[in-house]
Amino acid sequence: HFACGAFQEWPDFVKVVGRVWDPKLRGHDPYGPFQVDIADANHPITRGLQPFEITDELYTCLTGRTPIKVLATATSKVDQKVYPMAFVLNCGKGRVFHCVLGHDAQAFANPGAAELFRRGTAWTAQLPPKR
Repeated sequence: HFACGAFQEWPDFVKVVGRVWDPKLRGHDPYGPFQVDIADANHPITRGLQPFEITDELYTCLTGRTPIKVLATATSKVDQKVYPMAFVLNCGKGRVFHCVLGHDAQAFANPGAAELFRRGTAWTAQLPPKR
């Protein structure tokens, strides 16, 4: 969740994670409910995954130039802009799954978020994302 804010000044970290927290931008919407939409229904991680409601922080502060493939998004209730919630990228011979959901245990217990994390983890390990 906040790993994206851990090492913004470390260029290699920025390349590996694709997007980092920019403290100059508005951080996130107030903690509360919002819908996570599937942006790429054809990717192995999100194939067959339905949009879901979650109570969490909707991050609006990510920045970076590394090419990413956005898998899931959410629309801010504050500024009505669409922000990436989950995305993937390749880094060398490795795969990276980055998801900014997960502020607390309630967010991780959300079935949609839990499945997104499960599939993303499997995909990065080059295992089949679907059970």
